[in-house]
Amino acid sequence: MKPVHVDPPEAVRIHQDTNSQQSIASHWGTFKLSDEPIDEPPRYLEKALKDADLDEKKFILMKFGETLSFR
Repeated sequence: MKPVHVDPPEAVRIHQDTNSQQSIASHWGTFKLSDEPIDEPPRYLEKALKDADLDEKKFILMKFGETLSFR
């Protein structure tokens, strides 16, 4: 899925490169599409954020079925 998805370290770099104030972690945990454990991506994102010395609050990690409104 590399052509259309990024892994957590790439997402963190994109967040930094675009000077984003807030990012949303998505496309994880809904379907088992890879060899990784289904709950691995949030842990991988947490590590990528720590490695980049970024606050975990910079990424919104939504719960299953959760919706957000932006105004």
